Amino acid sequence: MKKSSLLLTSMLVFSSLFNHNISWGQAKEASQDLSKSARKGILTGTQRNEDGNIRLTYKMKVDKKSDEVNYEDYVFNKDIQFVGIEKTKENKEVHPDQKVTSVTAFVGGSNSFNVMSMTLNLEQQVWERIWDYDKQSYKWGKRLSKESVKPKNSDGKYRGFAAYDNDDDGSVLVIASFDKGDNDQFVFLHVSSDVNLTETKVPLTGDNSLVYCGRLKSGNIFAVFAPDKGSADIKKYTYVECTKDGKIALSNEFTAPSPNTMIMDYSEANGSLYFVGASDKSEEAYNKIFSSYAPIYNPGYSTAANRQMDKYEKRVMGEDFDNLHLLRFTNGKLDFASTTPIKELKNNVVSPASQRKSHPYKGRKMIVQNLTVAPNGDVLVAGQLMDKKLVNQGKSFEYRYYDYVCLQFNNQGKYQAQYAVEKVFDATKDEVFQAAQDFVISTDGKTAYWELMEVKGTKYYASVVDAWNGSLTYSAHYFPRIAKINLQSKTISEFEGLGEKGKFLVYRNHTSLTDPSNKIRYYFGHDEDYEKVWIGKYNFD
Repeated sequence: MKKSSLLLTSMLVFSSLFNHNISWGQAKEASQDLSKSARKGILTGTQRNEDGNIRLTYKMKVDKKSDEVNYEDYVFNKDIQFVGIEKTKENKEVHPDQKVTSVTAFVGGSNSFNVMSMTLNLEQQVWERIWDYDKQSYKWGKRLSKESVKPKNSDGKYRGFAAYDNDDDGSVLVIASFDKGDNDQFVFLHVSSDVNLTETKVPLTGDNSLVYCGRLKSGNIFAVFAPDKGSADIKKYTYVECTKDGKIALSNEFTAPSPNTMIMDYSEANGSLYFVGASDKSEEAYNKIFSSYAPIYNPGYSTAANRQMDKYEKRVMGEDFDNLHLLRFTNGKLDFASTTPIKELKNNVVSPASQRKSHPYKGRKMIVQNLTVAPNGDVLVAGQLMDKKLVNQGKSFEYRYYDYVCLQFNNQGKYQAQYAVEKVFDATKDEVFQAAQDFVISTDGKTAYWELMEVKGTKYYASVVDAWNGSLTYSAHYFPRIAKINLQSKTISEFEGLGEKGKFLVYRNHTSLTDPSNKIRYYFGHDEDYEKVWIGKYNFD
């Protein structure tokens, strides 16, 4: 953002009346009163200047009749002492509205006659994109039209399993299947915004079930398939990867650690793809223990994404697994697949000394929020314990997220230790939101700093207009908690909390900046009334 500077108001003396500084250990934090105008504005940017100063830019309320947009920059030095307010302005941009056509894929329907069906349906939608003079960017407006459509060049009746939208051209990539004699044929379907369909068969033999799928950082879509009962080798899984337009990029068979290896989550790190999975102690095929994974949108079924996904989740969420698996793939080929008995995970559980009771991972489904590979090759898998609750008088389900766990493995996936940490806030309003987790490895590679972004359910302004009008929305907000894990001795320190345990909460879209030269991270936040700006600093070395 280029702005012309009008005024730099020095407040070094005056700010001492309002700037609140706290420092301990490796953490430091400060708060500063916002002006009346900034309280009605919104934080639009954070940056670290070459001189080390930290700048937080607030956009003021925009007058429709004005040709200018006004800003206030709150400037802190590298020691997070408040320097002053810099007022700036720029000319307001105006751009014409746009129309965007896209295709959406879903299964099921909005009435009782077809709500349980997995038959793939396509919908062509036209949306407005309106120039937002407040944010000086485009935003989505209203939907102008929608209609159910059939591909122009296919009469096939497909069952939908998963869909991935392409915002670049409005197309959609669908993982689907159809009957082919005695077997189901899985396919990748690329449907353009003008409803032209390209079908690519997935190279599989016999009947298979979809175990898991997702989108990679490259934009490619991956899928893992398991052979059904009766196949020659029910441990011979298949990894397939395709481009955004459905062309096969990779396809490799691999031997799964169990014939019913269920994948809970995935993560990319150091150029490899990791799966965290689980299985029971039987030698039954995957489709006998679980059901096909099917995360596709369905507007008509209130209790799950669709009938197939509901069937899958009932089995997975209710399963007490016997084994945990860690799998690593590089260029689509399996590097290793480890197996750790769940009973072994219950041993060697480490918690901060002050924690009275720990809740380690004991074999139910968990959500993985971070996977980091340390310089020595150790793999740190951090996530939350979770459950699926029946709510709304039994009419719908709701996910709940509980305490935090971190599992440490060596470079071949052998279990090393488990770190279990309790939540600070555990009311229902806090449990319905996932936390965020991260690791920063020290320069010597011996320490992993574990950053928990603790959830506090609170209210926030969803837009500039909402801020001006005082219209608050209930959502998840966060504050950092940080501990040190000694990777060699497998011990964990107490957690240092920033934000005074939820008094100050980090901004949703401008959470932090990191100075990579010295591993210092700056956090940006506010109080619950949005009357103060807060800045935290933590030294990770």
